[in-house]
Amino acid sequence: MLSANGLSALLWPTFLAFCLPALADEKPCTLHHEGKYYDLNPLKASKDYDFKTSGGYPFYLNVCRPVTTDPWSPGIPDNVDIAGLVRKGHHDFAIGLVNTTLEMRDMGLMLHLSDGSPCPGEDNLYGSSSIRFLCDTSVYGAGKPMVISQFPEDDNLACQYTVEWRTHFACPTGERGIFSGIIVFLVITIMILLMLFIVFSTLYNRFVLRKRGFDQLARLSRAHLLELMDFCMELFQSAMDNVRSSANGWARSTRDLNPASHHWSSRDEEQAMMVADPLEDNHDRELQDANAWRDDAVDGSQGADDSGTIRS
Repeated sequence: MLSANGLSALLWPTFLAFCLPALADEKPCTLHHEGKYYDLNPLKASKDYDFKTSGGYPFYLNVCRPVTTDPWSPGIPDNVDIAGLVRKGHHDFAIGLVNTTLEMRDMGLMLHLSDGSPCPGEDNLYGSSSIRFLCDTSVYGAGKPMVISQFPEDDNLACQYTVEWRTHFACPTGERGIFSGIIVFLVITIMILLMLFIVFSTLYNRFVLRKRGFDQLARLSRAHLLELMDFCMELFQSAMDNVRSSANGWARSTRDLNPASHHWSSRDEEQAMMVADPLEDNHDRELQDANAWRDDAVDGSQGADDSGTIRS
């Protein structure tokens, strides 16, 4: 069974993930205005919203994220996030880069995009657009954006666009606060504990109690829960005892080891060097033979007189 520290380590990340965002001042694509909260993050889509310009060119747009449509020669670096593009005859025109800062105007929420593709025939002028989000509760889904103006009006020269988007996501919504974050945290915690109980209970019934069929399924009862907790505690205690015994055995083996047995003394090293050197052995034998010959010569001279007769 999980200890208190292990359970805390498991549940704290979940708490932080759901509660800390609620404490943040402002999130991308959200806005607090006059006590109301607006959130356009639900309009993020895995597939771009597509519609037409006044001249019939395809228009691809996403909200609070880059477009998923691959741009074709937009005239800007490849490592930038394009918020929307118009597919013209021989190239794509980027209407601006991703922006997640909302503004409130008289007509509704506004999202400004800038730094798009270079405008045709203009120096230091780049594509831009303004997206106006209008609260419309009659639109059930995300709604569909539409171009209401462009400048210049010629599709091939157009460089600035104004898009209107009616959707119920532009209406004020409830903000998830600290209380709702705690509720979500508690719900997820209960679900995790329930899943752990079902898994361990089923394993206990099958392998310990030897039950089969439907009898091995978890039973939501207080007695069964206490029985399962006792078994888990015994299992945990047994594992800790094995770890401690292994650690103690390793410590004893390390303590009984004689470090001196692994080192030679200086005398042992000298003897080994002498035994291992064949030149020293040959030199010693030559000295011994020379000494023996000299001793024999001395003994012979002492045992004879002047005439060469050997004295007894």
